[in-house]
Amino acid sequence: MVDRNKILSDLSKFAVDAMSTFSGVKEEIETIVSLRVNKIIKKMNLVKKDEFDVLKKMVQKMMMENEKSKKTYSRSVKSKKKTVKKKKTIKKKSKT
Repeated sequence: MVDRNKILSDLSKFAVDAMSTFSGVKEEIETIVSLRVNKIIKKMNLVKKDEFDVLKKMVQKMMMENEKSKKTYSRSVKSKKKTVKKKKTIKKKSKT
């Protein structure tokens, strides 16, 4: 009976040691894979997500400003056309 408990105790210690070893191996593999993936990404010259999001917001803001300036420009052109038409009609009336 004592030998049986001793064997079970030894097996238990072996299992615990194996689990801690596998845990360490898992962390090492994750680190190696992460480093290799980062190296490949740098070689591909990809943009990071946070940099992309900042650039996307800048482009959206510029597009909105561009639309506003187009609207402002078209309003000013329309008002200039109206004043030019008024001047022409006034000149025509004064000639007749």
